[in-house]
Amino acid sequence: MMAGTLVGCGDDRPGEDDQPRSCAGLAETRLAAAQIGLPTSGATIVSAVEVPARTDGQATEPEHCLVTAEVFPVDPKAPSILLAVALPTQWNEKAVWLGGAGFDGVIPDVTGNSLNTLAPTPLARGYAVFASDGGHQSTAVPPGTDASALANEEAYRNWVSDAPKKVRDVAGQVIRTYYGIGAARFYAVGSSTGGREALFATARFPADWDGALVLYPARDVVNTMLGLTAMVGALSAPGAFPSAAKRKLVWDAVLARCDALDGLADGVVGDVVSCGEQFDVTALRCAGGADTSDACLSDAQIHAFEAIDAPVRLASPLASGDAEFAGYNVYSAAQGVGTDSPLEPHVQAVDLGSRAPSFPVDPLTNSFAAAFVDSFMRHVVVKDQSFDYRTFDVRTSGPYAARVQELSALDVGDAEMGGFAARGGKLLLLHGTGDMLTSPRTTERYVEAVQASIGATAADAMLRYYEVPGFQHAASTVFQVSWDGLSALEKWVETGKDPGNDEVVTDLAGVAGRTRPLCRYPTFARYRGTGDPNDAASFECAAP
Repeated sequence: MMAGTLVGCGDDRPGEDDQPRSCAGLAETRLAAAQIGLPTSGATIVSAVEVPARTDGQATEPEHCLVTAEVFPVDPKAPSILLAVALPTQWNEKAVWLGGAGFDGVIPDVTGNSLNTLAPTPLARGYAVFASDGGHQSTAVPPGTDASALANEEAYRNWVSDAPKKVRDVAGQVIRTYYGIGAARFYAVGSSTGGREALFATARFPADWDGALVLYPARDVVNTMLGLTAMVGALSAPGAFPSAAKRKLVWDAVLARCDALDGLADGVVGDVVSCGEQFDVTALRCAGGADTSDACLSDAQIHAFEAIDAPVRLASPLASGDAEFAGYNVYSAAQGVGTDSPLEPHVQAVDLGSRAPSFPVDPLTNSFAAAFVDSFMRHVVVKDQSFDYRTFDVRTSGPYAARVQELSALDVGDAEMGGFAARGGKLLLLHGTGDMLTSPRTTERYVEAVQASIGATAADAMLRYYEVPGFQHAASTVFQVSWDGLSALEKWVETGKDPGNDEVVTDLAGVAGRTRPLCRYPTFARYRGTGDPNDAASFECAAP
């Protein structure tokens, strides 16, 4: 039996006549399917618990009502979506959605923070915060590399794009029921998978959102998976996998040629475009092309680097319109070169791994890319648990071409931002130039697609895109990003303060505490020639 029903038509504007409800009074209430903007079988609140403020010398977590809920699928064989909503006692009348990671499968901590910021958490700022498991549950370690649940079509669609809408509608009703008014603002904050989810959410349901903060989005799923498959395939060739010593050889050579192109030799390749034009990996070739020492590269290793850098041209365009995967900035990334940084294991895992890709995947030595591709191919594309992902033909997709096209058709639409731009929505987008998991080149093409879709003027009013030299996927030993992007987004949406080139990003690892300006793509931070090399004020945003 249900204790009650959450009513309403989905209008989240403040000023409703609803009576506030106690935290305990939310428990076991239900939403009808008609209250959720995409097909479901309704939803129910599973629990609602008062959580006291937690302190350890200073307030670290405010008093709040923690709600858990379940959204039921249409397909009885599909998993439910599980979500959580944190409702602070001292509410700022706004809400934040936090996106997931990898293949999802767990609910992000709604009392915590998004990645790559040391700023106070959204909950501590007074936001109502909500998040979900992306539409399925995983007990794998780590859960983010487990695509087994995505063999179900409804679960796959939830993971790609649908879950945020369903969760947004449920959370919006919970917020209005608890406080008696709807949230005045809704912000989407996500990185990687969460970033893709945020782009789809704002493009498809622009009336739901006021702004989005997106970091290194794992968008264009099929194309990205094909790019990762091509990379692991190149690294799987006999003798192709470069050891840590070989990677350091390449990185040192890149720094020698490219580090000072931005006006300062600081261990960060700032002018990525010029570096790509000037660096020649074949200059490191071993005599005769054989693998003779760590002081040179064999022909097989050179070919692997060149293959990772180069676009992957497909035999036929995907349903998304993609004719190629853009490749990676492999030479501008410190690809797990063996530093003593505590971030080194993560960097090595999200880059190339410590050993050549294997089947079955070795989670201790293979890269995240190998783990992602392996699970995606076995569960989603091929649906054969014995399939060796390293044999997949990325250019033609072989006997799986029809399935690849079917999946690719679901990747369409995240750049159609006309509705979001028309209502004054704002999008802050950030990507590291050294990301070897979700290529910044794919994000660059997204920006171009938005401009083509809604026009340069509308795109300029809505979107700010920044690339951070040296930053990789979530973490970097070269330049580890810390940036309060949520505050920048708030100011842009609520006061009209355009972040432009005025935002500053802080490094927490390469040189802890140094700052750089965030420069609107395609410009980059160039040293002025004088001033503190660790101070953003000593740099200007320059064109390649």
